[in-house]
Parts: sequence; C-alpha cells; structure tokens
Amino acid sequence: MKNVTKLLFMAGSGFLLSGCIASERDMSTLKLQLQELNTTIVQMQANQAELASKMEELNRNLSVSNENLSQVDAQIFKLSAKLDDLTASVRPGSDGAAAAQPAALLPSDLFAESKSHLDKGAYEPAAMGFKLYVSKYPDSENVEQAYMYMGDAYIAAGQTKQGAIAYATLLQKFPKSKFIPAARVKYALSIVPLGKNDEAKRYLSSVVQEFPSSPEAQTAKAELAKIK
Repeated sequence: MKNVTKLLFMAGSGFLLSGCIASERDMSTLKLQLQELNTTIVQMQANQAELASKMEELNRNLSVSNENLSQVDAQIFKLSAKLDDLTASVRPGSDGAAAAQPAALLPSDLFAESKSHLDKGAYEPAAMGFKLYVSKYPDSENVEQAYMYMGDAYIAAGQTKQGAIAYATLLQKFPKSKFIPAARVKYALSIVPLGKNDEAKRYLSSVVQEFPSSPEAQTAKAELAKIK
C-alpha cells in the first residue's frame, strides 16, 4: 500500500512538473507573440503617420497646381480681353476714320508677349499665347514660327502629345516653310516617348536625305543612332 501511494505521489508530481514546464513555454511563446504584435502596431502607426504626411503634401501640391492653372487662365483671359480692346480701338469711327493705332501691331504684340513667357520659362502661358495667336491670326507672317514655339512650349511643359501636334500642324500646313527641317527633327523626337520609333526614324532620315547640309541633318544623324 505504501508503495502504491508512493507511486501515485511520484506520478502526480511529474504531471504537475510537466504542466509547469509547459506553462512556462506557453508564456514565453505568448510574450514573443506580444512583442511581435507591439512591433507591428508601432510599424503600422509609423506608416499611418507617413501616409498622412504624404497626403498633406499631395494636397499642398494640388492646391499649388490649381493656383497655377488659375493664374494661367487669368493671364489668357486678360490677354484675350486686351486683344479685343485693341481690335475695337482700330475699328473705323462714325466718320470712317480708323483709330490712331494700326491693326498690324496686334499680332506682333501677342507674339512678343507669348515669346516673352517662353523665354522666362512660363511654358503653359506661352503655349496658350501662341495657340491664341495662330487661331486669331492664321495668315500672319509669324504664324509658322508660332507653331514651332508652341510645340517647344508644350514639350517644355511636359505635354508631349500637344507638342507633337503643334509640330505636325506646321509640317502639314506649311510644307515649304523654312522651319521644315527643324520641325521634322522636333516632331520625330516628340513622338519617340509615345512609342512611335519607326515613324520617328522616317522623319529623321528624311532630314538627312533632303537637307544634308543643314545643321538639323547632323542632329538627325545623332538621334537616329540613339533610336533602336
């Protein structure tokens, strides 16, 4: 009987000991899991803070962009109103006499103001100014160059497609223009980012073949070597 009692006591002690060991392991595992959870929570909080910061920056950038667009619209509206006022001032009066300022100055004023924007790096107002110029004065002496400058302004502003359209319009409307070699090169380079490499190669090759002595031919050769 004593032996049985002793065995039962030893078995119970072993069971309790194993239970304690298991509990300690469970607690260690739980502590590790809690540490990992805390680390994850801290990381999530940091990510949320970073996201909030980026959202604030995005909102600021959008506000600045909207403000810039508003300024461009205001400039174009002001310029258009100025042209309308000037146009009205050169209309014949009741006695049939024209105002003192000749209408021939109007296109050059718009052209000069648009070119000034381009030179200063105000590319969007410049593009809009030249677009207004070619629309109001399609037969003016500087209309061909206006298309070139309009394309340059759009390209500089990051509006590649609009720049390509401006160059293409010049090539289509004025096939005998002195700006043809330069326009072909610029058009070719503007459509490369649009994935039209084969068409770009054709335009660059045409410059080399048709205008071999021009500075644009040298540029075209160099650009052809870059296009795969």
